[in-house]
Amino acid sequence: MVGLLFDGSFKKQLKFNQFVHQYKAGETIVTLQPIDPQPQPSDEPSGEPACRRLPIVIVIPTFPRDFQMRLDAKEPCHNMPNLRNKIIRVLYEMMAEYTMYPTNAEYVQVAKALIVKYPFLKDMEGNGYHTWHMSLNLCRKQANPTFEIVGEYSTSVDVHVNVLQSEYRKTHPDVSIVRDRMARTFSWRRSEISEGMPVEDVLNKYPHLRTPTGFFEEVNRLHPSTSSFCHRFREGFASVMPNVLELAEGKTPLSKQYIDARQDALDEDLPGIDLRAGLILLPSIFKEKIENYITMGEGDPATPYPTIQLLDNDWKMAFTGRGFSVVKVDGVSVCRCTALDEAFITAFSMYFAFNIAYPPHLKNTLTFLQRRIVGIVEEGDKTLPVTLLRVINLLC
Repeated sequence: MVGLLFDGSFKKQLKFNQFVHQYKAGETIVTLQPIDPQPQPSDEPSGEPACRRLPIVIVIPTFPRDFQMRLDAKEPCHNMPNLRNKIIRVLYEMMAEYTMYPTNAEYVQVAKALIVKYPFLKDMEGNGYHTWHMSLNLCRKQANPTFEIVGEYSTSVDVHVNVLQSEYRKTHPDVSIVRDRMARTFSWRRSEISEGMPVEDVLNKYPHLRTPTGFFEEVNRLHPSTSSFCHRFREGFASVMPNVLELAEGKTPLSKQYIDARQDALDEDLPGIDLRAGLILLPSIFKEKIENYITMGEGDPATPYPTIQLLDNDWKMAFTGRGFSVVKVDGVSVCRCTALDEAFITAFSMYFAFNIAYPPHLKNTLTFLQRRIVGIVEEGDKTLPVTLLRVINLLC
């Protein structure tokens, strides 16, 4: 070890050994008497963040005056993304006064307290506070500085990000450059997302993620395979689609609209109609609602989860594939799609890209797509329940 410290200098090695010998010869043992610790306040900015727990009884703070007046008037603020985000920010800042690392139970505790004080903010379905709980999780802020990723430093990442943003200011970005820079910043980006970078900030920093292709490629990096994520989805779903259409018949009024759309269509349009019908009707087989995944009209979805918004208020148009759709997550419009099947796969890929847990009201459908359609098993995934396996076996 000494040779490594003073490589090439025998004289320095000898002096160091003499110093160590003298230090050991004069060594003194000091016995410290235990005393009661006295907590001292610290103003050091570099100190560890406080890690107190939240009080048993949560008191929802007062909001800014103009916003508080709207809440007192019982306005449906939760249906407006900008107002909903204000509520989440105030709640998170209140929690941060106690701890920068809230537990899942504490998120639930705060979400419940909000609904108790303002019952009109309850979710339409479920336990009433689940989407608030989810939004608080998504609002996690970076409590510590971003750590360095092996192979790339903040300065080099900034260079890659600048190149990406420069490409997307062009009418036609260079695909090869974009893919290269997205690959180089992948580890850093995953760190940012896992530490709670807001969705909108991620999209602004990496504009390639405002495209369906950007999300498909991100999942390919997360879960490499011999075939692309999009290809696996389409091929896997095509193999079960006949069974989906058969089992879904009569389970929802939408199946009749599918039959009507099919009867009015040309022969060459039937494969596309069948594919979109399979995707739309799939949740009904698991006793779940497609309306939790696809919404109609121009109103913002009252959920932070990935959602497809059809701009035409007509399911028949959705089956035929005519009309545009917008994919949203956490109140942010992410990308515009020309086909429902493309939007469906894009919204599904966002769960992986943004590390979002499946919502209870779509968990079985999304789990089926993950495990059996694209063949992805993540660390920590549990064995599927018997009741779910029975339905899956009917489809496969």
